[in-house]
Amino acid sequence: MSSFISLMRLLMLAVVLSVACPVFANPIVIVGPSLEDAFEDSDVVPGLKQLLGPEYAAFRRNFDESAVPVSLKSGDLLLAGWRLGFADSYGAVVVLHPDGSLDAAYYNAGERAPRYFSNSAQPHHRALRAWARQYVGDTPQVFPDGWDSPVAVDLPSEEDQAAVRAVAAAIWSPTLAQGWNMNTEVGRVLGETTKYVMDCSAAFSLVPKPVGWVPGWAYVATTSVQIVAYVTGASAHRVYRTCVIGTASRQRPFIELASAEI
Repeated sequence: MSSFISLMRLLMLAVVLSVACPVFANPIVIVGPSLEDAFEDSDVVPGLKQLLGPEYAAFRRNFDESAVPVSLKSGDLLLAGWRLGFADSYGAVVVLHPDGSLDAAYYNAGERAPRYFSNSAQPHHRALRAWARQYVGDTPQVFPDGWDSPVAVDLPSEEDQAAVRAVAAAIWSPTLAQGWNMNTEVGRVLGETTKYVMDCSAAFSLVPKPVGWVPGWAYVATTSVQIVAYVTGASAHRVYRTCVIGTASRQRPFIELASAEI
């Protein structure tokens, strides 16, 4: 019961944080609660300690900061974390199922693959695999039998996909963007990511900005030229570049999940 209550609290938190748009901000505004705060008054953290055993300390070291909790289509909830200052090389993730069971993984720079753990009868492997791509790319991941399943995606027109991909390439890199499915959910994440960059750079009075902001892939597709010009300009400036780099790191788990339609 306590795990279910924790899940509901995190779902509510995810909704609140997803609509919060402060005028003066920097990438830190999209950082979510600490691991202990996220699962306060529940048995999730004790469950993780039991599940990971002696490896819990290594897992927890990669949870200095966390992203906003993500509600998955399956009804599960995912919380991804990273080591302070090393978001691209040290990470951890936990998936909480409605029945209270857990999936977890963590990755340290230099390792060939993340370490995976689960006490669930049906682990949410696709979410873990999508999360892992930010660290190991498309390197084949070894999961127990029965964890694999096909991924179906719903894609916009080829023209819109190309426009959305150009925005993703400007924020991350052409190589990463080429490997993502440019579906409507990816477009939504890109819209949010653009808004976070705009909020961050607003504190430094960066102009001009794309006109307006409407969440969703259609906005990203129709204003892609403006967004790319904006992000390129921000990336070229030493101060503004921190807005792009910080936001890109913290949004990476979301776009990987969106690409996999999870």
